[in-house]
Amino acid sequence: MSAEQPGPASGGPVTFVNSFTLRTTPEEFEDVFARTARYMEHQPGFLGYTLVRHVEQPQAYVNIARWADVTSFRAAVGQAGFRPHAEALRAISTSSSNLYLERHSATGEVR
Repeated sequence: MSAEQPGPASGGPVTFVNSFTLRTTPEEFEDVFARTARYMEHQPGFLGYTLVRHVEQPQAYVNIARWADVTSFRAAVGQAGFRPHAEALRAISTSSSNLYLERHSATGEVR
C-alpha cells in the first residue's frame, strides 16, 4: 500500500487493488492483514474491503479496498500509524498495488 499511487486528487470513490505473494503461511498473513484492516477501518474515507485468496495458489491474495476519494486514501497511508502495518506486510509478502476509478459495476443474484 503506497501513497505514491497516481490518480486524481479528488472526484469520488476510488478502488485500491493490492496483489500479494506470500513468504509465510496463509494463516500468518491473514492475521497480519486483519490487524491492518482494523486500522484502516477507522480512517476517514474508508468504505470497505474484500480480501480474496487464489483458488489454486494459496500463496496468492488480492485485496480490493474502496475509498471515498484519492485524498482520503493518501492521508490514511501517509500517517505514521500506518507505517508499522505496511512494514509487517512487507516482511511476509511481496505486493503490487494500484488505484482505480470505477467505470461500471453490476450486482447479480444466485440462480
